[in-house]
Amino acid sequence: MFKEIIKPALILFIICAVVTGALAYVNGVTEPIIAENNRLAEQESLKEVFPGADGFLDAKSAEELTAQGFAVTERISKVYEAQKNGETIGYVVSAISSGYGGSIHLFVGISKEASITGVSLVSHNETPGLGSKGAEPAFKDQYLGKIPEKEFTVVKTAAKADYEIQAISGATTTSKGVTNGVKDAVALVRSMAGGI
Repeated sequence: MFKEIIKPALILFIICAVVTGALAYVNGVTEPIIAENNRLAEQESLKEVFPGADGFLDAKSAEELTAQGFAVTERISKVYEAQKNGETIGYVVSAISSGYGGSIHLFVGISKEASITGVSLVSHNETPGLGSKGAEPAFKDQYLGKIPEKEFTVVKTAAKADYEIQAISGATTTSKGVTNGVKDAVALVRSMAGGI
């Protein structure tokens, strides 16, 4: 009975214990490296939407901002303060909006002078060749510059006013998803900066 049941079970147990220990060791070694790589990638994404900054303070979560009395919608996940020479020059808002293919995670850079410095789609599952065009400069650059007095709105024809965003042909849902994220980011920064 020992040879038939207990010995194979004991060998299997020892093998599992060794493999589990090896995996735990590898995880312990690689975890800080992965965390640092993720932090660097995030910093690059932040610099992409706010190129004038030389650093960013740790993000404030939506819960922290709500507790401080700011207008936070369900699309806002966190906000970073953009710094230059130790002074706050603007904000990068992380928003998660709904598109045709699911969630669209975007960063929106907004200066203290009430200008949008950049929009970046960090991740999305939009249709290749249609909704994925939301990540292209031809679409994203429509938001750049001074924030208009009126709220951004998506139009299917050529934009005639500074607050109009021309929809991506065949991807109106994506266009509206990105625009909603940008609108919420603008509203939050106006709330934080006293109505800029």
